[in-house]
Amino acid sequence: MDRTRKAIIVGAGAIGVTSAYTLARDGWQVRIIDSNPKPAMGASFGNGRQLSYSHTNALASSQILGQIPRLLARCDDAFRMGVFGSSGYYRWIAKFLANCTTPAYHKNTLQVLALAQESQRAMGDLLDRHPIDFEHHTTGKLVILRTEKEVRAARQIVAAKQETGLLQKILNRDEATNLEPALAGSSENIAGAIYAPNDATGDCHRFSVELLDILQCHYGVSYSGGISVKRIGNSRVVLSNEKTLTADLVVVANGHRARQLLAPIGHSVPIQPMKGYSFTAPVGYAAPTVSITDSKRRIVFTNLGDRMLVAGIAEMGNVDTSVDTNRLRSMISAARASLPEAAVYDEADAGWAGLRPLTPNSQPITRMLAPGLAVNTGHGMLGWTLAMGSAERLARVVRESSAND
Repeated sequence: MDRTRKAIIVGAGAIGVTSAYTLARDGWQVRIIDSNPKPAMGASFGNGRQLSYSHTNALASSQILGQIPRLLARCDDAFRMGVFGSSGYYRWIAKFLANCTTPAYHKNTLQVLALAQESQRAMGDLLDRHPIDFEHHTTGKLVILRTEKEVRAARQIVAAKQETGLLQKILNRDEATNLEPALAGSSENIAGAIYAPNDATGDCHRFSVELLDILQCHYGVSYSGGISVKRIGNSRVVLSNEKTLTADLVVVANGHRARQLLAPIGHSVPIQPMKGYSFTAPVGYAAPTVSITDSKRRIVFTNLGDRMLVAGIAEMGNVDTSVDTNRLRSMISAARASLPEAAVYDEADAGWAGLRPLTPNSQPITRMLAPGLAVNTGHGMLGWTLAMGSAERLARVVRESSAND
């Protein structure tokens, strides 16, 4: 009789627990290790709660390229890039700039879209097998376009996405405000909007906690929280107390920290942390029910019922996870300018900040690095959206690797 294969997954965010699910489903004996006592306490905790299966646009684009001097000068409140950093940071920036072409932008966007569509199907399959209550709602999504130039650019990428079968279309201002009356209260011009009816929302943190509970109860998965991993090797994990754990497979799924674990053993992954913020406030009298993305300000609005969640801001080169009150105040002001009556902004909470692992081309890295060693990270702002699809891809590459052994 074949011996049960053992896997250790480093990281218990949405990527880690979904990776554990697909491996455990395939018969692996899985152990998850995370430095936090509880799961999903990093980037999976305070995200925008939007399952943006349609809005997969790569960050690197020709539009961003023209903004680089402004971003480096920190003149943009929504997106900033640090001037000083390590040699790895500068190499990342060079690769990012190489992806700031129209062909690369279209390719990267459609590659992530394919993963998002796979993720949506995988989520449906999971929920058919294991109903999980995580406030999952198909609300649809509107991306606000402020200028005619933005509308023209959007038409090209939307047309390319429609060719894949995606239900997404461009609306004019009247169509957008008829669909979501809250947009009528916007203090700035709305030239149009991108609408995707099948995008959804859900509590990522709650999903991760509930899925881990299912894994422990039904699949024999074990969770070791509050334990730091000092170093790794092929089929080996060394903890901070120098205890060594062995397994047939080690999966590194701990976000931007994957770089520090993998570099000493000769594996370079092009990932940099991107700091983001979120806050909640009581819903206002003109709170949107459809999920909203203001592309100009890089913020999203998600209606939680009694509170409005606003998430956004992108800061490259900042690894401090504390909430900068000035940056939070800036985001609250941006949200107020975008949708003045969406929330009672004067009663906003203290906010949250976290680090999202980003690749230069916005495509996550899910692959075998060596026998007994795999990585699943680099999902940027779409970790929640892409988690299930990436987990399925991880399971496939592991199966292929095992078949070749």
